[in-house]
Amino acid sequence: MMKAVKAILFVAIMACTITAQAETVDQAYAAALKSYYAGNYGEAVAGLERVAAIPMHHEDLYYNLGCSYFRLDKLGPAIYNFERALALAEGAEDAEFNLKTARAAVNAKVKDVLKGAEGGPWWETLSRALPLGGFKVMFLLLWWLALALFFGLRFMAPGAGRTGMIATGALVWLLTVFCGALLAGRLYLNANVRQGIILPDRVVVHEGPAPGTKETFKVHAGLRVSLRSEENEWIRIRLPNGLEGWIQQQSLGRL
Repeated sequence: MMKAVKAILFVAIMACTITAQAETVDQAYAAALKSYYAGNYGEAVAGLERVAAIPMHHEDLYYNLGCSYFRLDKLGPAIYNFERALALAEGAEDAEFNLKTARAAVNAKVKDVLKGAEGGPWWETLSRALPLGGFKVMFLLLWWLALALFFGLRFMAPGAGRTGMIATGALVWLLTVFCGALLAGRLYLNANVRQGIILPDRVVVHEGPAPGTKETFKVHAGLRVSLRSEENEWIRIRLPNGLEGWIQQQSLGRL
C-alpha cells in the first residue's frame, strides 16, 4: 500500500509571508514527517493538519495526510485527502493507488451499502475518467485530425480511397464531438457541482437540518456526495441514486 512518503520543503509559503513564518511552517512540516517515519501517526496527523490550516494547498501535503490517516485506520479522512491531492495533481500515480486501496478497505468493512450510492451518471463517470488536461489534448488532436481529413478529401480522386477517407473522417468527427461533450461536462462539473467526502465511518442522514428529525438512511466513510444547500451547522447532501438528506457539516470534507 504505502510507497515512500513524499517530502517537500515549504520554503516560500506566500509572497507576503515573512521569513520567520516560512521557517516555522517548514519546521512543522518536517517534524510531522519525522513523526510519520517514527510510526507516531497521530502526531503526524496533528502536525500536518496544522500546516494545512494556514491554509496550505499542496498535493504532497494532502498525500501525506492521507497516508497518515490510513495508518490510523481513519479511512474517510484518508480518502478525502487523497482526493484533495488528486484535485491538485490529476493522474498522480501514488495518490490514485492509495485512494483505490483505501476505498477497497472501506468496501471490505461496509455490509449494508445503499444501492446506487456510489458512482454516478454514465456521462459524469466518463467525464472524470481522464484528467482535465488529458481531455483537452485529446479533443485538440481529434479536431486537427478531422480538419486534416476534411481538407485531404479535396486532393483525393474518386474511388475506394476517397470513400474510405470519408468514412474515417465521419468517425473522427463523431469522436471529436463526443470528446468535446465530455470535456464540456467535466468543465461544468468543476464549475457548478459542489462535492464532498463523508469522513466518519458511519453517518446518519436526517430528513431535516436538526438532530430530532427523522433518520432516513446512513452513509459510510469515503462516499462522494453532492452538496445542495446549507442551514446553520447542517448541509443537505445528494447521492448519485437521487437520495437526499441532511448531515452535520463536521461529518463532511469539502472538495
